[in-house]
Amino acid sequence: MDSGYRLQCSNCGTQIGVPHGETRVKRRCPGCGMPLIPGHALPQEVTDETWEAEVLGSAAPVVVEVWGPECEVCAQYELAVRQMAVDMYGEARVLQLNIEENPRTAARYGIQGVPTVLLFAGGRHVATLPGPRGVRGIRERLGLA
Repeated sequence: MDSGYRLQCSNCGTQIGVPHGETRVKRRCPGCGMPLIPGHALPQEVTDETWEAEVLGSAAPVVVEVWGPECEVCAQYELAVRQMAVDMYGEARVLQLNIEENPRTAARYGIQGVPTVLLFAGGRHVATLPGPRGVRGIRERLGLA
């Protein structure tokens, strides 16, 4: 089972998980009591070890950005990926996979270069999109447009 979405408190920085079916529930930060808002959603890291539960076992569609620490394009794309997590909160989960630390999963999906975006729905691989991608095209490919 997936860990849902991640929100970060803008006041103290505490991060909390929100289950997929509970994205409309108003929540407060357990650290400082401030309201948590969907505008503070974050992409989550996924690994070879957590792949099955987080991606293939997800109740929501999943967008996975495959990136590398030495990739300049990936670094430039980071802000767009963070915004995608905000824009898709409650509709699709946005995850990130470090290709250097997770070679089994990268090989499983034939990743040739980074950044690459992988799309999943219902636990099935829907598409592999090389290069940085915009949220509109991703929404269309997942049937969320």
